[in-house]
Amino acid sequence: MPRHTHLLRRGSRYYFNVKVPLDLRKHLRKTIIRKSLATSDPREANRLVRFESLKWQTYFDDTRRTLRKTNKAADSSKRQLPLISDNEAHALVLRWFRELEKIADDWWNREGLALFGTQLVETIDTLRIDEAVLSGGNDQFIPDDGTHDLDAFLAQHDIDCPKNSAAYQRLQPLFRRARLENTQRILDRLTNQRVETRDPLFRETFAHTRAESPPGSAVTVGELLRRFAKQQKDANRSAGTQTTYKIPARILREVLGEETLLSDITPEDIEGVCDLLRQFPKNAAQRYPKLTLQQAIAEAAKRGNSEKLGEKTLANYFNNIVSVFNFAVGKHLIAQNPANDRWLRERFSGQPDKPKAQFTIGELKQLFRAPLYAGCKNDESGFAIPGANKPRRGRFWVPLLSLFHGLRCNEAAQLYTEDVKFTDGIHYLAIREEREDGSKCDKRLKTKQSKRDVPIHPELVRIGFLDFVATRRKDSISFRLFPELTAGSTGYFSNAFSKWFARFAETALGHPTNATFHSFRHQFRDATRAARLSVESVARLAGWERGAADQQRQVFEYGRGAELLRMLAEDIAKVGYPGLDLSHLYPR
Repeated sequence: MPRHTHLLRRGSRYYFNVKVPLDLRKHLRKTIIRKSLATSDPREANRLVRFESLKWQTYFDDTRRTLRKTNKAADSSKRQLPLISDNEAHALVLRWFRELEKIADDWWNREGLALFGTQLVETIDTLRIDEAVLSGGNDQFIPDDGTHDLDAFLAQHDIDCPKNSAAYQRLQPLFRRARLENTQRILDRLTNQRVETRDPLFRETFAHTRAESPPGSAVTVGELLRRFAKQQKDANRSAGTQTTYKIPARILREVLGEETLLSDITPEDIEGVCDLLRQFPKNAAQRYPKLTLQQAIAEAAKRGNSEKLGEKTLANYFNNIVSVFNFAVGKHLIAQNPANDRWLRERFSGQPDKPKAQFTIGELKQLFRAPLYAGCKNDESGFAIPGANKPRRGRFWVPLLSLFHGLRCNEAAQLYTEDVKFTDGIHYLAIREEREDGSKCDKRLKTKQSKRDVPIHPELVRIGFLDFVATRRKDSISFRLFPELTAGSTGYFSNAFSKWFARFAETALGHPTNATFHSFRHQFRDATRAARLSVESVARLAGWERGAADQQRQVFEYGRGAELLRMLAEDIAKVGYPGLDLSHLYPR
């Protein structure tokens, strides 16, 4: 028996199987319809599949008719204009003013030039009255506030703009100014005066001026995201920073739609986006790489995966969405940020500020007496297994560098051997992005203030850091201080190292901990405070921002050279952790 086109056999069972037409896939969010026919009999399957085929073909046809009606109704509906920026309002009224000027120009050539006698006087008198009414300078007449012209314009272009809306209130005075400017220019012609521009808003607009579209009138979500991504790239934002915008951008594309006009997006739409964020499963990009966001949420529920994004991650994503729309406002693509809503901000404010988790002195003792520091099998997979080896490579030195110098994980892990320098009797670390010769390389810093010179702490010298560096200088193959450490997919060495350190800390302490590698940086700040170091000294040592822009300039631009380095060396030597004895790490 010949098999029906939409009949599919899997094992002994038969299924109805049909591809969704291309024009309906976006609406139905499916590419294939597959349904069990609950039979193993080929004759019965052929009979049932005919009914299913007819049913689904009818469904496809009905869906097409419904979509056509919906699209037609949408096309005929009025354009909503609840919000408008100053730039958009000016562009709109300039287009209208150009039409007024064109009408006036045609009237002048057709009738105005031929006026004389009583007709000319009456026309001038009428226009004088109009000028007085529009300018509000005559108590005999009720002032014209632009309402009549604006209402006529909105009706002509089929725009719905309520009189109590912000857009209407912004456009109304502009229409009055446009009508007044047009009236005064006609009077100039009739009284044989040179045509002058009174209102600077219309200085460059005349009958022959080319009309321009309002800046944000045709910009879509997709176009905004492309512009934003380009701006991030042109501004040399780090790969990590650009990556943080991928999920929010994906959500905006999928939920709002790439072809949606920015002017059509409302705070309610953003609320829908945020509701979806709340449902988004943790690590969805890795767990469900080929699924849309809605599909990933459904699949996570199906698998019983209840892990959702953390409060801090949600807050970061929401702030990124706000930043994207702030960019649109800054570029005059929209009048107001639809995500800048107080209620939404409260929902995504993250956890209340809490002191950052840190290691206690007892936990620091445990960390630096773990097998990696006391003797282990090796510093790779055997870092937690006691042994006779005492390797001193990246995993040994990077935590110590951060604890005693406040270095960020990536700053320490990406160091080159040439970054350990010696000047005027002082050994120091040159935290920088470039090579010794000034050429660019793959090192990255978080901020401009991150570039700095940090004298090496005496405790690191006692533990043997300079001896380690001297050994590394003999390596003619790799210029890295820790060549065994590798960068992650985003180009940061901190990605892999911080994850390894979390495992190391939990193993060394024997229990999970909220403290992370970055806790060393916070502990360094507390240690500098206990040592009573000046804020300027701490900012220079750790690369923190200090105050307003002019203050930052004073801190980081003025005062360099040997004297400054000597002062910093004296200050960092005061940094210590009472109760933490690392003498067992001194070379014997």
